[in-house]
Amino acid sequence: MVNLFNNINTDNLSALKACLRAVNKKYFKDEIIYNYDDNITSVGYILKGKVKVFKDDYENRRVLVANHSEGETFAEAFVCLGIKQSPIIVLAEEDTEILFIDFNRILGVCNNSCQFHTQLIDNIIKIIAEKNIYLNFRIEMLSKSSLRERIKIYLVNQKGSFSENIFEIPFSREDMADFLGVNRSALSRELSKMKEENLIDYHKNSFKIKF
Repeated sequence: MVNLFNNINTDNLSALKACLRAVNKKYFKDEIIYNYDDNITSVGYILKGKVKVFKDDYENRRVLVANHSEGETFAEAFVCLGIKQSPIIVLAEEDTEILFIDFNRILGVCNNSCQFHTQLIDNIIKIIAEKNIYLNFRIEMLSKSSLRERIKIYLVNQKGSFSENIFEIPFSREDMADFLGVNRSALSRELSKMKEENLIDYHKNSFKIKF
């Protein structure tokens, strides 16, 4: 995952934050960071903590779109497109500190011609590209009518490049169910069946793929 400040000398971070007119804000667990129709002009960079991103579907059911942790960003696609009102809900999963950065200050070269601006632009483009790939994966996963196929695709994606088959997922069962677009009881039943059939093994958030 590309970090917004990748390849930027830490000695320059103070100057960079001043140039970008970045603002720090702290949020308590379960506090709303962005709600529907909130004015949204800044990229959120997570200094500490975790956030969840939700969106309601056509039946007004809240769907978990993504979760982000320290060093990751959110809302960059919306501000890049000039969307002024938030189409999502962003919630602090735990006590969280966010650095808000005006997107126009990221893209615009300032009067001081700061050396880190070019790297910053390169990083934000890569972040948006990575999230586009992630959304394509999400579309592929949700296109499967079988819950078992959705689970398989999700677990293989989470395993990624780990050499061992045992790995941790970032979701609780409830969040995993939301992410897969099913209810929690259906997910629990299918996971139990897959475990009985020796396709997977798991304990809490630790999973092992056997298929």
